[in-house]
Amino acid sequence: MKDVLKNNRIYFIILGLIFVLALYLRFDLYIFNRSFWFDEAALAVNVLDKGFFDLFKELSYYQSAPPMFLFETKILAGIFSFSEYTFRFIPFFASLVTLPLFYIFSKYFLNSRPSRLLAIFLFAVNTNLIFYSSEFKPYALDVFAAVTLPLLIFKYRLKYPVFLGIIFAIFTWYSYASGIVEFALILLLLALIIKNKKNIKNFLLFILPQFINLFLFALHLAEIDNMRAFMAKLWAYGYILKDFSNFADLIFENIFYIFQSFISSYNLPKLFIIVIIGLICLFGAIFLFKASKVKFYVLVLPYFTLLLLSYTGSYPYQDRLALFLTPMFLIFFAKFFDYFSKKIPVLFFVLAIIVLSFYPLCFAQKTMKNLPSQDKEIFLELRKNYKNGDIIILSETSLPQYLYYSRIFGFYADDVKVEKMKKNAYNYLLFLNSLDKTKNYWFVQSSVKFPDIEDARAPIEFFGRDREKFIRYNKGKTDLYYVGK
Repeated sequence: MKDVLKNNRIYFIILGLIFVLALYLRFDLYIFNRSFWFDEAALAVNVLDKGFFDLFKELSYYQSAPPMFLFETKILAGIFSFSEYTFRFIPFFASLVTLPLFYIFSKYFLNSRPSRLLAIFLFAVNTNLIFYSSEFKPYALDVFAAVTLPLLIFKYRLKYPVFLGIIFAIFTWYSYASGIVEFALILLLLALIIKNKKNIKNFLLFILPQFINLFLFALHLAEIDNMRAFMAKLWAYGYILKDFSNFADLIFENIFYIFQSFISSYNLPKLFIIVIIGLICLFGAIFLFKASKVKFYVLVLPYFTLLLLSYTGSYPYQDRLALFLTPMFLIFFAKFFDYFSKKIPVLFFVLAIIVLSFYPLCFAQKTMKNLPSQDKEIFLELRKNYKNGDIIILSETSLPQYLYYSRIFGFYADDVKVEKMKKNAYNYLLFLNSLDKTKNYWFVQSSVKFPDIEDARAPIEFFGRDREKFIRYNKGKTDLYYVGK
């Protein structure tokens, strides 16, 4: 059994099956075409309503996304009829391209075939990587950057410095997280050049395009400064506190986030499994450090850069914003088994992990399809039951879905009001009591919540309790209420 993977045919058949599985899982979720939730609909409306160069400025509806990602999506929306498929195509395509790139990437760190199969399998079935391959957000591009940029350095080093510098500069406009990876790689290259006293000219040529880009990118960041401040408040939990009191929690939660489908599916103590996985990754990192310090730093420096940014309040260390760290954790996890591959039959453990992963995989795939986010159904219900003279009242966080799906379904109402979010339920109830009681109302309430904002559902239900008809349609995250005759 130990030598079975030395047979090229068997090895590449298994590898091919893993790739087929990865493609199936991603195509399955993409074709399923779940409804847009608030963020996706909000980005889509920005793309549709704003001019090309306005996408480089502050966006509407509390959104922030790399401008070239939106720019190219707008081109696609102009070429093809706009739909969820069109808007999600770039993340989907990036996720597909990242699959073979990650396998090539893993070969720089892992020596044994079983450990490489383990790494690519875990990458193929990772719940978050599958989920964000079919979401109109840039997180799949973050992972693509985290794999591609180090690969470029491994393959070309500083052989084509200006070309590489331009490529690095371009990436920042598609993925904000790529800037973290780029900064870490530049530091590493600088340290190696200082140590070896070689390639100084090439290094300067490499960073020249990035310095020019840094000025342009700073202008972009200045344009979206208000939104950056808002996002910092929204993601406040992801910043490491000055006394490090939440540091361990953030590390544990990040490990859980990456391996969540496996941890959640089996009835085992959550903290115990997180600690075990964390220790495996830690020992894998130590083994890689012993084997090659440079390769270790390639993986770990972006992680420490993120920790520093989180501590300074510049970038949160939290779930999907740290998704680009997934390749690092998976390589460290596989490196643990790679280290022992010459001493024990590691293939047995690798196969055991693969087999044990299938139940969580099936459970996660089903869950992703049944997430409570079928907002499309709510708007179909509204279109079906709306009558002339009815008044539609939207929350700020349900407005993007209404704007998007009203275009999709060709539904337009005469009287639509958008009510700003309230800090307490009493203020919202005052607004409701000011409404004309002789009218019929439709309330569209998203479950998306911002800090310090009160949920309006209880006031709406209180307001509708004495009306002739009070109906709640609850098929997803967005709730639809009818209050009237």
